[in-house]
Amino acid sequence: MIMEWMALLLARGVATPGKLALAALIALAGSAGAAEPYPDHPITLIVPYAAAGSSDVLARLIGERMSKSLGQQVVIDNRAGAGSRLGTELAAKSAADGYTLLLADMPHTIVPAIQKGVHYDPVQDFMPIDLIGTASMVFFVNPAVKAQTVRDFVALAKAEPGKITIASGGIGSATHLTAELFQAKAVIKLVHVPFRGAGPAMNDLVAGHVQSGFTTLATTSSVLDRVRALAVASKTRLPTLTNVPTFMESGIDLVVEHWWGVLAPVGLPGEIAARLTGELKAILDSQEFAARLEPLGVTVSHVTPEQFRGLIESDTARWADIVKSVGISEP
Repeated sequence: MIMEWMALLLARGVATPGKLALAALIALAGSAGAAEPYPDHPITLIVPYAAAGSSDVLARLIGERMSKSLGQQVVIDNRAGAGSRLGTELAAKSAADGYTLLLADMPHTIVPAIQKGVHYDPVQDFMPIDLIGTASMVFFVNPAVKAQTVRDFVALAKAEPGKITIASGGIGSATHLTAELFQAKAVIKLVHVPFRGAGPAMNDLVAGHVQSGFTTLATTSSVLDRVRALAVASKTRLPTLTNVPTFMESGIDLVVEHWWGVLAPVGLPGEIAARLTGELKAILDSQEFAARLEPLGVTVSHVTPEQFRGLIESDTARWADIVKSVGISEP
């Protein structure tokens, strides 16, 4: 079509070949831009953990639905290492064009306070797209522990300071920081036993090698009958554990919710950010999606990007204070 238009103008002597060539380039560029709205090729969603974990499961549930709604494949890229640091740094350095996103969770705000040489700022280097969901931390003990309530447990810990063990998914993990916050709030001293992940920590708790530990309900769903839940670190009781009181009910001001959300590199154009936020909101508003998350102990928690940024800012400050007060550092 463009070639026919050029030939006609040349035949009539209306324009020179040079001017027509320039006009053709402009026309082609405009038509190409108009024909290829975002997204025009696959999107990568980085998960800074190995496959099969809770972040990976959520990413695949989100990715499957976004692929359908956006008309482009959302590719899950597992980049495990350094407690989520490697994958997060990769996302921070990626182009802010909407084709690289990050599935972040609470350790996104913890790692910079513990590890040395972290090359990203959890707040300034990312643009929040949407929060996906939250899961309350639950405090479990081995059934052999002579404590039926949190008050009983605190009394035991005060009677035998530095003797009762508490497991975590590793130094600086969300379960470790929650344990440290619990000890500070309850004014007790426990023996921290770090593991390589919340799963192995829970396995040893079930076996009786350690006596207590925090984790989300998703990690314990298959062993709930072999551990005792004493309290949940949430504002209200969990629908799936209605007989387990909150820490607040037990007289301890402890509320810790693990969260997951989608971030993009800072500088993402506003129209693309709005498109992604809208797509995620439609997914989160689906009853079918909420039903898929319920067995994982995860509650859908859609918020505005501004509210999500506020959560990241507050958690970053909160955990930095805990890390400093306790003196936690990378091994």
